[in-house]
Amino acid sequence: MTTLPVRRRRGFTLAEVMIALVLFGVVSGAAVAFLLAQTRGYRAISAQQAEVQSGRFTRDLLRMELRTAGTNVTEVQPILVAANDSVIAFNTDLLTNDLDSSAFTGAVYVDTYASSADVGALPADSAITIPGTSPGVTYPLQDYTAVEGTVGPAELVIFRFVRDTTSTNASDVMITRQVNNRPPEIIATGLRRSGTTPFLRYWYDPNRYTNVTVGLDTVPRAWLPLAKTVAQRGLVPDTGVAVSARIDQVRAVEVNYQLGRVAGSQAEPVRYLVAMPNTAAPRQSRACGRPPIAPASVTATWSVDSGAVFLTWPRATDDGSGEADVVRYVLWRQIVGAGTWGESLASVSAVAGTGGYGYRDTGVEQGLGRSYRYALAVQDCTPNVSSMDSSATVVVP
Repeated sequence: MTTLPVRRRRGFTLAEVMIALVLFGVVSGAAVAFLLAQTRGYRAISAQQAEVQSGRFTRDLLRMELRTAGTNVTEVQPILVAANDSVIAFNTDLLTNDLDSSAFTGAVYVDTYASSADVGALPADSAITIPGTSPGVTYPLQDYTAVEGTVGPAELVIFRFVRDTTSTNASDVMITRQVNNRPPEIIATGLRRSGTTPFLRYWYDPNRYTNVTVGLDTVPRAWLPLAKTVAQRGLVPDTGVAVSARIDQVRAVEVNYQLGRVAGSQAEPVRYLVAMPNTAAPRQSRACGRPPIAPASVTATWSVDSGAVFLTWPRATDDGSGEADVVRYVLWRQIVGAGTWGESLASVSAVAGTGGYGYRDTGVEQGLGRSYRYALAVQDCTPNVSSMDSSATVVVP
């Protein structure tokens, strides 16, 4: 029997192992470095894209909302309240939670779930100091009402460039947006000043201050900050060339800032001009013509079967004819002997082609033998309201 020789297996030498480990480390290190570089690049691109998107959103929002300044303000309510290098505060009917109101008086947006604190004029008992103003501008100095004491529809909107609290870099700023006395919300971060250019620069109509007809010019630095320091716009002493009237000559806002907080990215200056057409004339966005003509009397009839008072009235003179600017009819109810009419009972929208209108009041109290009166007024798109015409007394048994 032949026995085969046994062959020894030869292993790796220490030198070969060391070389393999070195090569493996080099390849692994290169791969990890590549992956890290790819990750950093991806993050940088994502951050830059986020900056661009934030910049576009900010630009679109400011363009859209600044342009609406003055929409549906009441007769004497300020349009622009305060304006300096980093703050602009203005009144506008930007939002409503009333479908009827938005359809007929021109609010820009409708949100039926919006808080009442966000959709109307800020009352005087909730007055605030406009943030970022020095000296501080207090607003409002009075209540601004529309239809027979109802709250005016135009709310206060404040845009402000302020130190970016989300960043550790003292050069970074953010833009906040505040409505009335609500807490401000952040709409953009990671912005910076574009050189020495102010964030907000204003263009005004100088024709009131010179005999030479010229185009728009930048507001003189000596005029800043601009502020409405009187309660009623357009009335003495807020007339002529008064200091408080200067802010009413603003016709456009120039916005300047710079993108580029991301490390290694190139700073991108952003600059655009926003026209404010509603400031050009005291009533441009609200004028519908002469004040509405008082309507014919409302007729009130008690219905035992329905347990309600039925109100009827004919179409007003300017409803579908004349100036054709009737928006709605406003109703009030009063217990005979009461001192005032109080809050309005209801409003009924004007409908083209309607010969007359009606309303069913189920809110009266029965079993007390009370006597009620009703009043009716008509409102146009200013929104001005006519004088009131009251009904005969109706007894609810």
